[in-house]
Amino acid sequence: MEKPGAILGVALLLLLQALDLVNARNEDICRLFSNNTVIRDPESCSQSITCIDSVSYYSRCTGSTPFFDKDAGKCVKSLSTSMSSCSISCDDRTSQFLADPKSCYGYYYCADEETPMYGTCPQDTHFNATTQMCSHQHESDCTTSTFEYCSIVKNSVNFDNLQGCNKYHVCEKGVLKDMTCSKTYYQASTGECVDKALVDCDAHPLPTEVCGKAGKPYENKFVADDVTCRGYFYCAKQKDGTPDPNPMWSQCPQDRFFDAASQMCLAPTAVKCSFDRCDGRTADFVESDTKGCRSYLRCSDGVTVGEYSCGNYFFDEELGACTPSVQTYTACK
Repeated sequence: MEKPGAILGVALLLLLQALDLVNARNEDICRLFSNNTVIRDPESCSQSITCIDSVSYYSRCTGSTPFFDKDAGKCVKSLSTSMSSCSISCDDRTSQFLADPKSCYGYYYCADEETPMYGTCPQDTHFNATTQMCSHQHESDCTTSTFEYCSIVKNSVNFDNLQGCNKYHVCEKGVLKDMTCSKTYYQASTGECVDKALVDCDAHPLPTEVCGKAGKPYENKFVADDVTCRGYFYCAKQKDGTPDPNPMWSQCPQDRFFDAASQMCLAPTAVKCSFDRCDGRTADFVESDTKGCRSYLRCSDGVTVGEYSCGNYFFDEELGACTPSVQTYTACK
């Protein structure tokens, strides 16, 4: 491989661009963050990521300010000792190249003892600090230091915890904290706890003793998920006779609700359920669960936006209108 001192010295100006937008990587980290959140790229000490609609947009720090400070939200000349995982020193290393501690392909060129300048090796190569060269990946023994979320995001910024629909993270004084929404779900796009029906998530928290009690487990049985009208868990029989610790979640198709008694997906009017009855519905107006069958819900994108009364009339879900004909749906008995 060519030595950086020759080719990379010339290519440095091309590599160090003020703004570098690239396609999002697989499993984009921005799926965890709300819009316009800015974090440090976990794979580089000199790049930042701006999250827009769950997609990462990368910017590169250059020149005399080669490091990205996740707390200040800007490129800086050097980082504090609290961010030592990205510490780079050019003392006594003028004209040398140093490895980016967070990247196998990144490096810093010490223009003088105080000015590290960031660059990257060509595609499919890694930087080798010992040889001062970019080498083929199969020749590399590079191992970067792992990252912790609080090293890339500033304090007090909420972000998604994929372990549960109602869970999220926040950094407090550089320490990762697990947080839980109360009776709501966490919405990554807004960074807030919102109504469960507004969140597209299948990591529903397990209800208490969802698959029965020790000594009396549910075996090969479907159980309501207790957060939606369509969702359910399947409790498989265990060889040791204990309740299934990891039941599989699934949901009924559109315009069908889960009925625990029959173990089937039925027409919504045949199922008593107090969760959002607009979930998965294709109709604009559906039967409410309010006793008497005289009320209905207006739906928008699978979410209830209002409940209305038919007065002395009854709501006919098939007609989608109020009618004097008596209705006796199971849903609203």
